[in-house]
Amino acid sequence: MPTREPALRVHKTGEIVAGMLRSRIVSGELAIGAKLPTEEELTETFGIARTTLREALRILESQGLIHIKRGRGGGGTVTMPDLSRLSESFAAALQLRRTSFADLDTARRLIEPELAAWLARSHTQDDIDVLDDIVRLARRAANAGDRREFAAAASLFHRTIVDRGGNITLSLYSQLLNEIVDSRYLLGALATSQTLMQRAARSYAKLVRLIESGADDEARSHWQKQMTYMIENSEHDLISFYDEETSVGPGRKLPSSTTGATATTRRGGSRAIK
Repeated sequence: MPTREPALRVHKTGEIVAGMLRSRIVSGELAIGAKLPTEEELTETFGIARTTLREALRILESQGLIHIKRGRGGGGTVTMPDLSRLSESFAAALQLRRTSFADLDTARRLIEPELAAWLARSHTQDDIDVLDDIVRLARRAANAGDRREFAAAASLFHRTIVDRGGNITLSLYSQLLNEIVDSRYLLGALATSQTLMQRAARSYAKLVRLIESGADDEARSHWQKQMTYMIENSEHDLISFYDEETSVGPGRKLPSSTTGATATTRRGGSRAIK
C-alpha cells in the first residue's frame, strides 16, 4: 500500500496574524513598552475581523509579549516575557520526574564555576560591589541565625554569578531555575546550623576576592569544590518544589531585600549550606 503523507497543519488566520506581530516585536520594530496600533488600525492593516484580531492578541498575551488593558483607554502594550510561569512549569516537570537536588546541582556545576572564572577575567567595580553587598547580607543573616534571610542571600549570590557572567543565554537559563533554586535553598537553610551558614558566607567572600584579583583558575576551582560538596551530600534528596511544608512553591517568595538562596546538603542529620 502506498504510504500516506502526513497532513500539514493549516494555521488559523489568528495564528498567522499573531506570528506577523510577533516578528515585529522580536525584531525591535515594536519596542518594549510601545503601544500597539488600535484595533481599527490593525483590522484594516491585516484585512481581518475584530474577533480574529482578538484571537491573535490573546496568543501574544499568553506568550508574555503584550499586555492588554481592558476598558476605556485600553489597548495592547509590548512587554518583555516574564519567565516566572515557565520557571514554575519547569520546576513541576523536574519534580514529576523525581529529579534529585544532586541532579540539579550537577547541571549547575557545569555552568557556575566557569562563569565565576569568566567574571574574574572580565568584571567591573559594580560587579564587585554588588557581590560584596550580598556577602554582607549573608554574613549578617548567618551571625543572627536568620535562616530565611540567609537562604535568600545565598540564592541571590549564586544567581548573581550567573547573571553577571556575561552570557545572556545562561542568564536566562538561570532564571528558569529561579523558582526551584529558591525552594532548594530555603529547604536547606531551615535545617542547617549557624556554623555552616557562617562558613558558607566566608566561602562567598573568598570567591569575591578571587574574582576581584582576576584569579580565574582559582575562582573556578574554589566554586567547583563548593558545588561538588553539595552534590556529594544531597544525592538522595528529591526536588520538592510543591511540598507545602518544605518549599517556596508557586507564588510564595523568600523574604525582603534578597530573593534567592544557596546550595543545601545533608550531613549528620542537618543540611549544609555551601
